[in-house]
Amino acid sequence: MAFYTVMTPPPEGDRREEIEQARLIPEHFAWGAFLLSGLWLLGKRLWLATLVFALLWGVLIWLNSRFGLHASALTLIYWAIALFLGVEGNNLVVRKLARQGWRLADVVEARTLAEAERRYFERALAGEAALPRVEAAPAAVAARPSGPLPIIGLFPEARGR
Repeated sequence: MAFYTVMTPPPEGDRREEIEQARLIPEHFAWGAFLLSGLWLLGKRLWLATLVFALLWGVLIWLNSRFGLHASALTLIYWAIALFLGVEGNNLVVRKLARQGWRLADVVEARTLAEAERRYFERALAGEAALPRVEAAPAAVAARPSGPLPIIGLFPEARGR
């Protein structure tokens, strides 16, 4: 089973439209990022990461011309960067969406993308019918309890989720 991170766009209008525009990003190794590093970054529109990637290779080429690095060293560096992008590539996409105002809506476990979409839509539409939409209060205005909170570990209640 694979996990999919569900990101919804910034709230602009109807809740149902937000649910329909949700993006599901798989949380697994990105083979495209591993094999085609720079092109994959451009394809996903990760401009800053592409710039860092190009600058890093520019520095490596300069170091190679200046100090004469061995070819196996350059190959090892390339595969290390490719491995990093393969492992963290999808997280870079999630961070880009978060910077653009997209919100984490859900994390879905499913075998395929189609099954993950079905599970997310079922949960989201069932939750929409059951609960009215409530806007979050700003952190500065939110009420805070005066005493210590009864928190054990990371969960606020003993029952877990």
